[in-house]
Parts: sequence; structure tokens; C-alpha cells
Amino acid sequence: MNPSPPTPALSPLLRVRDLCVRHATADGGTETVSGVAFDVPAGGAVGIVGESGSGKSQTALALIGLHGPSTRVQGSIRFDGDELLALDPAAFRRLRGARIGTVFQDPMSSLNPYRRIGMQLAEVLETHRGATRSAAWAAAARALDAVRVSSPLQRLQQYPHELSGGMRQRVTIAMAIIAGPQLLIADEPTTALDPTVQVQILELLDQLRREQGLALLLITHDLGVVARLCEQTLVMVSGNLVEAGPTRELLSAPRHPYTAALLRARPSIHHPPGMPLNGLPGQPTLAHESGQGCRFAARCERVQPDCIALPLYRQTHDAAEQRVLLCRHPLRPFAPHV
Repeated sequence: MNPSPPTPALSPLLRVRDLCVRHATADGGTETVSGVAFDVPAGGAVGIVGESGSGKSQTALALIGLHGPSTRVQGSIRFDGDELLALDPAAFRRLRGARIGTVFQDPMSSLNPYRRIGMQLAEVLETHRGATRSAAWAAAARALDAVRVSSPLQRLQQYPHELSGGMRQRVTIAMAIIAGPQLLIADEPTTALDPTVQVQILELLDQLRREQGLALLLITHDLGVVARLCEQTLVMVSGNLVEAGPTRELLSAPRHPYTAALLRARPSIHHPPGMPLNGLPGQPTLAHESGQGCRFAARCERVQPDCIALPLYRQTHDAAEQRVLLCRHPLRPFAPHV
């Protein structure tokens, strides 16, 4: 069991400890998240970054109880003091939307193409807050206005296909916040949008968090996004949390070789034309393919025999810097604090 991350003075809104997600398969099962632990403070912004397959979205789905029937989730997920893994499906449904809002990558996966926008927004308040139809529709118009949707009264009467991709994503954000949740989970909310709209959506999420006092858990593969929005950043590799800390310090002085490799792989407008990009070598290792050693070992430029042969190294912490590290041969070991 991995040790807990540094604990702030106040109890966090979301407290995750030793989270493991395992999917049943014909050959016995596959673990996609292993021993993950982190906190999200009330009103804070935390980002989770990593490549596709790193376990980011599996972590998010476990938090809101949307894993499939063949998936087993273990560990502890405490939200505002309540243990979520003890909830039954009906209790999880009451939690989603009312206390935890979610924004996914593709808004069309969240919106019903056969129902008008107003009906879908109003239904959230009718279900979770017991609002009357007229009150819910009025609140729906205000929610669209809050997320900067033009002509909100007109949009209430439209269907999702009548809106642009950016406008649909604004609608899903309105749907996620309309019932006044404490936590907003945004899973790759801008990936499917063009760059100009991406910036607008990110600014909107940041504004809503500050104005409404929301906590934000942002799932992304884009380090620029966490640099823009998040106070704390978690880095995942093949289901493991390998590094965590304050965003500015983590991005300016990474300690894990994987974090450094991600930073080198970021595209830049200053990159010489015709020169190959600094992509990460090889392919991500699945959790069940890595044996007992480090899951980044096969792609790491600092790999040593003990990285492969010995059991995965336990997380170490620097309480003074609020940093977490899972690596036998880091770029910058934690210095002792006197």
C-alpha cells in the first residue's frame, strides 16, 4: 500500500487512498489503476496528466461510480467525509450531478440528440433539487448565460445538433454546474475543439471555479492546460501515480524521468522546421505487462537493472515542497530538510 500524499491543514474535499481498478478478463484480469493516492482541496484545482492508457480516465470513472459491472474498484474514495465506495448504484446516481458534476471530452456523448437543450438542463434540477418545471427552465436559461451561451432563451428550444462543438461543450458545462455541485471533474474537455475555442472553454472553467467556489479535477494529456489552470499536478504512467506536486515547481523542475520526457515532447513554435519532434520512445506499457518493476522502465533513459528486477519502489514524499515521487533513480532526489 502506497503511503499517503502530504495532507493539508484542512481536510480535503476529495481524499483518494490506494485506489486500484481491475477489469475482469478471460485470462484473469487487468489492473489499469494501481495504488493511486491524492487530495483535492475545496475550491482547489488539481490536474492529472499522462499519455493515453495511463489510467487518468479510469481514475475519474471510479470516482463517480461509472465503471462497468466487470470492474472491481478497491481502496478508499472519501468525498466531503463520505466513503463513496460504500455507496450503492442508486446513491451514486444521486451524487452525480447534485454534488459532483462531470464534463467529458465529447459533448454529444453527454447530450441526448432527441431532446431539446432546455429539457435536458431542466431535468437535472427536477431530479436532484425537486424544482418545478417553470423554475427549472428559468434556471436553465441563467446557467446558459453563466457559461456565455449567446441567446440562451433561443438555445433552450434547440437540439444539440443545431449547435457548434464549442457551444455544445458550454451546454455540458452548464449541465454539470446547474445543481450547484462542490466538485467538477473535467475529462479532456477541450480535446475535440479547435484551439481558439479551447482557450475560451479553459477560461470559462477557471472563471466558474473562482466565482462559484468549485473544486476542479482536470484530466488531460496537455501540460499547457494544467499549467494554465491547476495549482497541483499529478503525473500517471500505466496506472501508477509517479510524480505529484505544485504545478509550477513540478513543470519547471521535474524529478521523474517520465515527467521530463513529457515536457521535452511538447510541441513548440520555435521547433526547427523539418526536424523530428521529441516524442517519447516506444509504446506505453500496460500494467499487466510490466511485471513487478517500474512501468516506465522499458522507455526510460535512466533505467537500471533494479528498475526492472525489483518490486516497484514505494512513493517518497517531500512534505516541505508538497512533492510525491515514485522512482528509484530520479533526476533530482529529495534533499533532506534541516
